[in-house]
Amino acid sequence: MTVPIRSSQKDDNAVSTVTGISSTEASEPPRAASVAFIRSWTLSALCLLFFPLLIGLGNWQLHRAEEKQQILQQVNTRLSSQPVAVADLESLEIFTPVRLLGVYTDEYLYLDNRTRNGRVGYEVLQAFEVSANAGDAKAGQRSRWLINRGWLAAGADRNQLPEVRYPLAAKVVTGFLYPSAESDTVGARPPAKPGDEHVRIQSMDTGLGRQLGLQHPQWHVRLGADSDTALVTDWQLITTNPQKHRGYAVQWFMMAAALLIMWLLAATRTREIVREKWFKNSPEQT
Repeated sequence: MTVPIRSSQKDDNAVSTVTGISSTEASEPPRAASVAFIRSWTLSALCLLFFPLLIGLGNWQLHRAEEKQQILQQVNTRLSSQPVAVADLESLEIFTPVRLLGVYTDEYLYLDNRTRNGRVGYEVLQAFEVSANAGDAKAGQRSRWLINRGWLAAGADRNQLPEVRYPLAAKVVTGFLYPSAESDTVGARPPAKPGDEHVRIQSMDTGLGRQLGLQHPQWHVRLGADSDTALVTDWQLITTNPQKHRGYAVQWFMMAAALLIMWLLAATRTREIVREKWFKNSPEQT
């Protein structure tokens, strides 16, 4: 009796089939692992939304810092030039150094709520009449300017205004032009009678300049620190300096970095991956 020879073709196919399934399954874990790296798609979407916004805000602050730096350079260049007599000015521009020869009048006002080094006080605004030969010679009369002499500390009693001293003789004062706020309304009550020339005001605008009979109500002169009639000047030429803008930029970039770290720790499986690799490469495991 002849024993039939068992065909190995079926077994070979089975082995091949099993081998093919095993190779397919072996290729799936890497793809699954790459997809599983993101643990929270909602948090990832939020981070993706806010991250470029934070970076953009940081870059904007750096751009603002560069703009303020250029403005400061222009201001310093203009202020370092020689003062010009007001009669020789062809046009009025901010921070233009000027020189005035004339006398202070007894009309001065207290600009309220001004601080220096944390102390409350006033800025003294005083009318100044420029001599005819040094001012408007064509008109043959004196021109009037408003001088901001600087800051004066307030006393302990709010109702008692500090004393303002000024020379009675003609003086040469130096400073720079600064614009007054544009307004068609009355910025302060003008002195109505003798004895009311020295009042406290809250703002200074073109309406006040017109009431005082200034030649250019939209401008006033801020005294320089080297002027002998100046009080405490320490003018703030720009509202925000470049260093502060750079500090804001650093804060925005740090927030972006913190957001990225939060995303890695909370929305991904970075910690698990690092832990697995650490245990795998640990000497105890080998």
